[in-house]
Amino acid sequence: MNKSDYPLILQIKNVQEILGISRSTAYEIAKAPDFPLLVINCRKVVYRDDFFKWLDSKRANPNAILA
Repeated sequence: MNKSDYPLILQIKNVQEILGISRSTAYEIAKAPDFPLLVINCRKVVYRDDFFKWLDSKRANPNAILA
């Protein structure tokens, strides 16, 4: 799937699918201070483009995602 195939606003389940991780791990990543999380009425979402920019920023040090 290409990034343009995802909706403009990603839910945690989309993050989980893209990264191939568990739901609980996706929520842990969303807690990171640099993760571009939006909370709307208790729903945790992220703009698609912001998510992929964040992910690209982790390319140099993939271990920093959960650090």
